[in-house]
Amino acid sequence: MSRFVLIVAGGTGKRMKTKTAKQFLSVKGLPLMWWTLRRFKEATPDAHLSIVLNPNLFDEFKELEEKYGDSGSDSIILGGVERFHSVLNGLTTLPDEGIVAIHDAVRPFPTVEMIRQCFDDAAIHGSAIPVTPLKNSIRSISPDGTSKALNRSNFLAVQTPQCFDLALIKPAFAVDYNEVFTDDASVYEAAGHQVFLSKGDHMNLKITTKEDLIIARALSN
Repeated sequence: MSRFVLIVAGGTGKRMKTKTAKQFLSVKGLPLMWWTLRRFKEATPDAHLSIVLNPNLFDEFKELEEKYGDSGSDSIILGGVERFHSVLNGLTTLPDEGIVAIHDAVRPFPTVEMIRQCFDDAAIHGSAIPVTPLKNSIRSISPDGTSKALNRSNFLAVQTPQCFDLALIKPAFAVDYNEVFTDDASVYEAAGHQVFLSKGDHMNLKITTKEDLIIARALSN
């Protein structure tokens, strides 16, 4: 079954509070996103790899390729207003058969084994998302400001890549955007499908803050 990769890189660095989009920040001499792309090329060298990019970043991306070399992408796709729209734009360029992995550009360290396992699990179950147990205690907050301790063993942290059978995920995205769609699995689940859980990795962190960037620079050896 054919394999495809959608790297979602629609952010512009607002939460990082930097002029440079976080996916373009330098990590050990390379833009952060280059680490992500190289990991997927290593894991699935035959997969068609597309980047869904914010339209305001196209020129900067071309400049980075001239400076650092080919990113390894097979196509660049116009990003949308929300992540949902960016993924939708990417899915519309793909065929109706095969397995697609949808991954955050700013998660540069998924293991090769995890990527391959998610693809394999999705081929069997229709979907596969990597998850990890929570390390910290958690509490729920009520509207009145009070809080209550929850059993963390009842919860899991969700990561990417999230892999799906294209015959199932493309129709799932044929709906209007809803703010409850926090990831691709939530869209898939809203269409009535069961989400299969694969083993994630705590090192597969998402670079969101400046503190995360420090960790990423330490890990990229």
